[in-house]
Amino acid sequence: MIGRAVVLVACIVSTSCMAPSSEWNAYLRQVEQADQKTIQALPEKIDSIGDILDAKQVEELTTAISMALIKDPVAVINATTPLEKRTDRLQQRFGMSVICSIPAMAHFTPMQVEAYFAKAEPTLKRAGPAAAECLGTMQYIIDEYRLEMAQGPTK
Repeated sequence: MIGRAVVLVACIVSTSCMAPSSEWNAYLRQVEQADQKTIQALPEKIDSIGDILDAKQVEELTTAISMALIKDPVAVINATTPLEKRTDRLQQRFGMSVICSIPAMAHFTPMQVEAYFAKAEPTLKRAGPAAAECLGTMQYIIDEYRLEMAQGPTK
């Protein structure tokens, strides 16, 4: 029992300390650059850290994954599709439908949102059937976003 508690505390401390460290930033860069090994290992990494990340870390990681989507859509979709089907809602936050919904949109300027979509759309089209669902999700999100922008701020 004590052994399990020590392991649990060690895991929590090492993972929670990961955020401000250069390790966390290096990991985010590897994800964003669509490093093949990093993307392939994403489901296992989410298994180990997905339920203890704070809101800022979740945002950073989902943004990095969405940037990787532009670089290697098939690998990212293959890595995030299983996360979509998990029963753990904290792990589902990294699933394909979230990643394909332009997760950083809330922090992007309208020009950045449009620039992201302008890069993502042709990349997803070239990826073929593997990316069709993702492209459909993204198209729906961007259409809704554009409609909201055209309507102006709500009162």
